[in-house]
Amino acid sequence: MEKKKIIELLNEIFFPLGFKRKGNNWVYNGKELSKIINLQKSNYSNSFYINYGYNINGIELTTTMHIYNRFASVDKEEQKTITNLLDLDCAFPQDQRLMELKKLITSIIISKMEIVNSEEDILQYLKKRPQLNDIPLIVKKHFHLE
Repeated sequence: MEKKKIIELLNEIFFPLGFKRKGNNWVYNGKELSKIINLQKSNYSNSFYINYGYNINGIELTTTMHIYNRFASVDKEEQKTITNLLDLDCAFPQDQRLMELKKLITSIIISKMEIVNSEEDILQYLKKRPQLNDIPLIVKKHFHLE
């Protein structure tokens, strides 16, 4: 399978939700925040990563994303499946790979992103996280979370 097929799948998933593609990014620009999906090629193998997160429109952007996540799972078996699906050298029938990727992207990424549409939603999301070590200081200051 080629990168092109993953891009087509991401187009199929995110275009109907209002995202626009810019290079390896799919961006939804809302009134208070932008939602970003990023397809990243591994430097070490024929694998990819899907990163996703948010930029708050009222804050200077000093990093790629104010709030950054990687398409992953805490469930070990599900994480292994995600890793294998995004490794294009891993033997999977193309239709099965695309179907399973779509299902997992919908259940993991879309389910989280569709409920975050405002700064207040971001604040509630941040308050539920066990730690904020990966959140830029500028974002913590904006929300008074220091």
